Amino acid sequence: MSAAITGEVVEREYASIRELMEIASDLVSWIDGRISSVDLGHNHVGVHVEAQDDAERLARMLSLGTVTDFPPEAGSPAFSVWTSGVGPGVQFSVYCSGELVRPVRAFPPVESWWHGFYDGGVGTEAA
Repeated sequence: MSAAITGEVVEREYASIRELMEIASDLVSWIDGRISSVDLGHNHVGVHVEAQDDAERLARMLSLGTVTDFPPEAGSPAFSVWTSGVGPGVQFSVYCSGELVRPVRAFPPVESWWHGFYDGGVGTEAA
């Protein structure tokens, strides 16, 4: 994983196109290249995937806490989009128009207190 996703670029107010491309490359590799297209915009990376499990995996890894379903319209299929909150730093969107099993899940950021439980329990140290 590049420093772009794990480091200061995500937290900075503006990222360069080069940094956004590095982030997009990381996202593509996270799901073994199963991406239809990538959108880069002003401090935004959008990824289009066909499979719901790929979309939910990216959403979980990026802690995308908002998911919106869009019904089919004339000439376009139904799709869902997972998004990050609005604020400083790089914004993420994951779009999926494949076969979706509803309801789709969102993955809000984990509260800091949860990390103790996830790593083996509050107040315990790994052996």
